[in-house]
Amino acid sequence: MIRVIDSIMGSGKTTYVTNLFNDMYNPSRNKERVIYVTPFLDEVSRIKKECPETKFHEPDTESFRTKREHLSYLVDRGYNITTTHSLFSMLTKDIYQKLRRSNYVLVLDEVMECVTTYDSLSKCDIKMLFDTKYMYEDKDTNDLIWDHGVNGDYGGKFNGVMNLCDNRKLTLYSGKVILEKFPADFLECFREVYILTYLFEGSAMSAYLKAHGHTYEMLTLSEDRRELKPWAEYGDESSRKSDLKQLITIYEGQANQVGTKVGKACPLSSTWYDTQARNRTGKLEVMKGSTGHFFKKVTETKSSHNAWTVFKKHRNALQGDGYTKGWITYNCRATNQHIEKRSLAYLCNVYHNPNIVQYFKQRGIAFNQDLYALSEMLQWIWRSQVRRHDPIHLFIPSERMRNLLYLWLNTRSTPELISKLS
Repeated sequence: MIRVIDSIMGSGKTTYVTNLFNDMYNPSRNKERVIYVTPFLDEVSRIKKECPETKFHEPDTESFRTKREHLSYLVDRGYNITTTHSLFSMLTKDIYQKLRRSNYVLVLDEVMECVTTYDSLSKCDIKMLFDTKYMYEDKDTNDLIWDHGVNGDYGGKFNGVMNLCDNRKLTLYSGKVILEKFPADFLECFREVYILTYLFEGSAMSAYLKAHGHTYEMLTLSEDRRELKPWAEYGDESSRKSDLKQLITIYEGQANQVGTKVGKACPLSSTWYDTQARNRTGKLEVMKGSTGHFFKKVTETKSSHNAWTVFKKHRNALQGDGYTKGWITYNCRATNQHIEKRSLAYLCNVYHNPNIVQYFKQRGIAFNQDLYALSEMLQWIWRSQVRRHDPIHLFIPSERMRNLLYLWLNTRSTPELISKLS
């Protein structure tokens, strides 16, 4: 059973789960085995501190060669475990089998990247591995298989590729693009799965689960944060958003012109930035100047209170005085490290990787790019002090992204939002 607790940022999802863990380990109750997975190490430490009776163990390398080996050891002995998304995504079939026997409950704090492009093999490497029959494509699933029967034991530079193939984590898309995926059947190893997030229907994880035949129950938190309620019936956010409208000031002015859509162009998208940098159009310098003006003249905030983001490839080109050190990756989630930020510049127009979108489409799953983009931006904004109900200023020059934020602020619930974006 997969249960998605879909509730607005700061609504108490993590608090609900920590209370759940503490209740599980009440001496009067039967104790569950739990694995809690979160994006950042600081959140790993926090959950250990807030749930002392659960006695969470964190995989380390003090007595083991790798964290994965330690995690396997912990599963063998039925310990409660807390770890990061990064380590969790590297699990193997051997660990899956142990988990299947151990009857664990899995809690995922935030969605995982279930499908990513795999760029560690060059075109020449791929051709060589196919030509020498080290690797072949399963025509039914498009998964890449390492042929141990033909080549016997292998030890060399492609060990990592072999291990990914053995764990069914690589798939071929369109005959030329390799995607790395999180094995969908892995979730079946757990007695129950909880996913804590917001706007789950806009995530690649939602599309991935649907593409592989998994169903999930959508839930949300009650107003007192003590109960789970049906998402479609109890997801009214109008009161919360009414408060947010008083806290969020969105810049409207001449500096937004660069992000206005003209024809088929997608200004401020990753491709747009690449084009401007390649052709030296001067628009990146304009963006840099506008960003500096926003922080220095519009908000007049100290550099320690400023946050900004752009696609990592173009970070150096846009950094400037008064805000450079406030850079936060555009898809940052689930951390409180930036809660002092009060002036924010979101310089991205976000789209998911087209190869991954087509991967879903080939499996009959539509992917809502607008809901995805909105989700990424909201999570980034909520790293700031708005999380503790303090006011913020936003510079969002992309017309599309800015309009998505306005639409979100003026809809009562996520089902209504999805309806308007469909």
